[in-house]
Parts: sequence; C-alpha cells; structure tokens
Amino acid sequence: MANHDVFISYSREDRPKVEKIAHALNQRGLRVWWDPEIKTGAGFRQEIGDALNSTRSVIVMWSRYSVASRFVADEADEGAAREILFPALIDNVDIPLGFRQIQTADLTHWRGNLNDNAFKAFISAVGDGAANARGAPDRRPQPAPASPEPAAEAPPKKQKKPKPPKRAKQPKAPKSAYTTTGSKRRLALFAQAIFMAALIAAAFGALAYTSDFVFAAYRPFFVGAMGILAFLSRYGTLEADRAAGAASLALLPRSYMALILFSLIASAPLILEGRIYAAALEGVQVKGIEGADINGVTLDDAGTRLLTSSDDSTVKLWDATTGVELAEYTLHENWVWDADFSPDGKFAVSASRDLSADIWSTSNAKRIRQLKGHASSIRDAAWSPDGSAIATSSNDKTIIIWDPDTGEAVRTLSGHTDRVAAIDFSPDGEKLVSASRDGTVRLWNWRNGGRISTLSIGGEGNAVAFSNDGSMFAAAADNGKIRIWRTKSRDRLATFNHGAAKAFGVAFANNDKTLATSGIDPVIRLWNIADQTLIAELEGHRDASRALDSSSDGAIIVSGSRDNTARIWDAVTGEELVTMGHISSAIDLPMAIDTPPVFVSSQAPVPVDFNKHPQEAAYLLGKGVLIAAVLLLAALIIKGVLWVVKARAIARTVVVTALFAVSAYVGLLIASALPAEALALWLTLAFVPATIFALLRWIWRATILRNFSRRTRKAG
Repeated sequence: MANHDVFISYSREDRPKVEKIAHALNQRGLRVWWDPEIKTGAGFRQEIGDALNSTRSVIVMWSRYSVASRFVADEADEGAAREILFPALIDNVDIPLGFRQIQTADLTHWRGNLNDNAFKAFISAVGDGAANARGAPDRRPQPAPASPEPAAEAPPKKQKKPKPPKRAKQPKAPKSAYTTTGSKRRLALFAQAIFMAALIAAAFGALAYTSDFVFAAYRPFFVGAMGILAFLSRYGTLEADRAAGAASLALLPRSYMALILFSLIASAPLILEGRIYAAALEGVQVKGIEGADINGVTLDDAGTRLLTSSDDSTVKLWDATTGVELAEYTLHENWVWDADFSPDGKFAVSASRDLSADIWSTSNAKRIRQLKGHASSIRDAAWSPDGSAIATSSNDKTIIIWDPDTGEAVRTLSGHTDRVAAIDFSPDGEKLVSASRDGTVRLWNWRNGGRISTLSIGGEGNAVAFSNDGSMFAAAADNGKIRIWRTKSRDRLATFNHGAAKAFGVAFANNDKTLATSGIDPVIRLWNIADQTLIAELEGHRDASRALDSSSDGAIIVSGSRDNTARIWDAVTGEELVTMGHISSAIDLPMAIDTPPVFVSSQAPVPVDFNKHPQEAAYLLGKGVLIAAVLLLAALIIKGVLWVVKARAIARTVVVTALFAVSAYVGLLIASALPAEALALWLTLAFVPATIFALLRWIWRATILRNFSRRTRKAG
C-alpha cells in the first residue's frame, strides 16, 4: 500500500506557493510528501525515489524555474508514465515537450489566495484523485511469484504470465479554458489587443466623421492614432503581466482596468474645464460660454450689441442681431457679475468677484485700467449717461463713484446694512438707485453723496432699473415680488408677483408700457403696467433667468440664464429672435451638479486654445495626474488596512472600486455640463496616459526580472 497520497515536484524558488498547496491538501486529510529544503546526495535521491514510488498522485508545478530542472522533469515523467500526474502552470512559460498534451491547470493569475476559485478547483481535483486511488491495486511493478520446487519425476509446467492489475481510473484535473502554451498565449494576447484597437478606432471614427468635433483634415490621423494607442495600451499591459509570470486570458486584469480608470481621472480637468472642446468648435454655428451661468446681460443704446457676464470669469461681446461673438474679455480671475457700456459704446466696465472692476476696450478687449477699492465681491457696475462717472456696488455694503479717466475713487456712498446687489443711473444722469439685501431700495444724489429716500421692497433686493424715460424705477426681491415707484414723488405705482419663489430681473419695454420680470423659474413674464395684467409668458430657457435688460427704445428684451444662454426677444410679440451661449446638454439630470473645485479652478470652464497656450494643457494634465495619484494612494492605504484586519475579499477590489466611483462621478459632471462629444472624447483620451503608464510598467517590470535572472544565474 502506498505511503503517501500526494507527491509535489517543484523548484525551490516556488516554495511559498508550494507550501500553501501542501497545507491545503493536508487540510483535506491527505498525506503529502514535499521537501522544503532540496539537497544533493545519493541518500536524498533514494528518499525521493521511495516517496515517488509510494505515492498515489504526483503534482508538478511548471514555472520559469522548474521547466529548466532535470529533477522536476524526471519526477513528472514518472507521474505521467503511471497516469497520476496533475500539472499546474504558475508562470506563463512554455510547458516542456512531452507534457503539453496533458490537461494543465492554469494558476498563472493565482497570488497565494486560498479562496481563489482556480486554486480551490485544482486542490479539489488532486484530492479527489488521491482519494479514489485508495484501495486500488498497487501500481508499482510487482515481482513474479516464486514457483514451487517441481517433483523429480514430473516435468516442469509452463507458468502463465500473470495479468497486470487494472489501473484505477483517475479523475482529470478541472478543464481550464486557457491552458495554451506560452507561444499560443502570446498570439492570443496579440489578437485580443488587435480586436480592442479595431473597436476603439471604429468608435472614435464614428465620432470624428459624424460631427464637427474633430477638424476634417485631422480625422484620419486621429482615428489611426487612437487605434495604435489602444493596441499598445492593451498589449503592453498584458505583456507586463506576462513578463512577471502573471498573464492570464481568463479575466480582464484588474491592473489594466485600474490604469484606464486612473487615466480617465487624470484627463478629466482637460474636458471639465472645456478648453479642448472650445478650441475644436470653430466650425460649429452656435458658439458661446461653455458650461457657465450667465449672471448679467446689457444692451447698448442702439440695441445692436450685447454684453454677457458669466461664471467662467469672462465677459463676451455679441452682435445682438446675428448672435455672432465679436470680442471676449478674459482677465478677471473669478466670476463676473455684470457689465455696462460707456455712452459712446467704445468701452465697457465689468464687475467681478475678484474685487475689481475693469475698464476695457470693446474693439480689442484690452484692459484700459482696473478699479480697486472694494473690500468684497463687486456685484454691479454702471456707467453714467454723460460718461463722467462709473458706479460700482459691492458685498461690502458700499457704492463707490469712480473717475473713469483716472481710475480714482471720487466718493463712497454708505448706508445700506447688507450687500448692494444692483445699481442703475437715471436717464438724465442726476440720480442713482440701488437695491440691497437689507430689504431696501435707496435713491441717491450721487454727485454730492446725499441720500434722497429709502424705500422698502419687502425682501432681499436682487435687481433695480429705471424706465427708459426716467419717470419710474422698479426693483425685484427675493420674495418673488416686483415693485414700481414714481421717481419724483416716490409713491408706489404697482406691485407684481412674478409667480415664482424668487424674482431676479426687471426691465421696462415697449415705450415703458410693459414690465418684464424674471426669477428662479425659466419663464420671462411681460406685464401691462397700466392695469397690472399679465400679457405674455416667454418660454425658452431651461433654468432660472438671472438678468434682464431692454434697448433704449424698448423694442427688444434680453435675458441671461443659468442654462448658459442669453436670448433676445421681441418686446411686443414675445418672439425669440437670437440665442447665444451653450450648445445643448448631453443629458438631462434631475438636479444640477456643481463641479467640485478640486477638478476645476472656478465653477465653470475658461476656454483656451491649446495651440496658442500649450502650457495650459500640461498644467491641466499634471493637475489631473496629481488628483488621480492622491486618490490611488488613499485607496492603497485603505486596502492595506483592510488586508491587515483580514477583510481581504473587500481589499482586493477597493482600488478599482474607488477609481471607478470617481470616474463615474466625473463622467456624470461632463454629461450634465457638456455635449455628448465631450464625454466620448474623454473616454477615448483615456488611452493616451493609459498607454504611457502601461509601457512604463512593462519596461520597469521586465528590467527588474532581467536583473533578478542575472543575479540568480550568478548565485547558481
């Protein structure tokens, strides 16, 4: 009867894995023979021979070390000859000749985890084979039985050759879908990488050739480049695993998935800040502020040009009749709340959250001078009708009057007890009206700094405007109400309820017969001032309308919205004439998602042409890599903690899960703020850094293995 159930043949470099296999078999009640310290000498060879002859099953561990060992090959030969061999591949190597037809378990992806499915299946197969062999006839060659001494007178009888005992049928190792040799495995990896490259190139080609997103002259180059990058990314990563003896076609390696997710996060700032997208959209008919709320809109006296102020830190000048962008002012460092034309239209002044009001030329968008003096965000700026002064209001509760020629502060108007949200000069230039969060509207003699009157608006003030003839002024409040007063008597003329919880904008139109109001809802409402009846509701915006203005003749109205568009309307018919701003969103979400400041420098993107400013691309990509690296480091720390506390099943997936969660969130941000092309570009761009990381990882791991092999050979 055999003395051992299992004999393990291996190379000493693979001892850590063999020890776990021996332990798992012992746990099943099997007697395992293996020698953790291989020595030389005749006595040891005799011991191996005895153990091998007395075993019921032989395990051979094929690795980069064992395939070169004569001892392992001899022991495998013995197991194969007796049909009790259970081979396992633990490195991606070519199985020696003579053993390639034997079903081999694929443990190339196994890292010592005792709960690994492939490992458990292999242990189960070996255990079942050894158990079934118990009680079977001994398979070792038996000597022929001795014949009895023949009688002297009897001739010797011819002895029949005894029949060899039937061998017990051994169960085969579990069938693996991937037990190819090393050369076939490399061919399979190559084919798989080619297939992925074709899919990526086809997807990017469909994007490039069905939209204006990619310049026509560059389409073939981009499609080919994406195909090559996809191939190198996939094949390079798996070759890195193969070089370390870990490649397996059974599953998509988690390392490759982590690289793609890492790359998606790394390239997110490029897309979220809209710079690549804005630079590529030269052929698109509608251009505008990409993914940015419009806070203020102002028409010039003729109603032919429009200023839009936005959360993207810019002011844009538009042709109000065609919607064509004429100029862009980009020197503010934070959100721009409002802007106003000089009386002659040659200049404009803009009020920003960066504590400055900038005067700039409307012909070339160059800054003429900067007005600084407020201690907090500047909410509004207005140019006096005679051009002699500029007024700015601020969250610091004051209004400052400036000399536009010198940039010096002339005087400060104080009295409001909370931020001053809006101001407006009377058409004759003699008065200034202000609306504040303190719930009051104040009328000022701005030339001497005197206050004329203080009026209550019943809620926090958001907007204020004089009528075109100067006989009335109106204010919109946070309680949804709009009130109108006569300028001379200051008695209240009318009160309107906008119809939403908050009213944001107010403007007089149609020869001052109509009042336009806007609020937290997307509807613009037109009211008859005389009888205080609703005339029309203008629908087109998809989010709150934050600002209103009208031409000096009251023929047109302009509205600016949080849906990133400015729309011009006919004040009489209510017809929408021109739309400027953001193209349509990719998807409609149930609620707005604000981009966290870690991904972008402001609430909205600031489009920059990378051809003119290549350093911006490097900065954004570096920022994304840093964010992704910090996230990866945090995930690895969490994984280490979970591993120590024995929560290893969770620890194995924590890195990929963390990267996937952040990638999904960023993808949702892109989908909610930018067109679908931006989302598709983001997904395809991920292959660029993924390829670089994969190839660096390949070179690094291959170099380590080469150095290790050299040291091993020298030590031997």
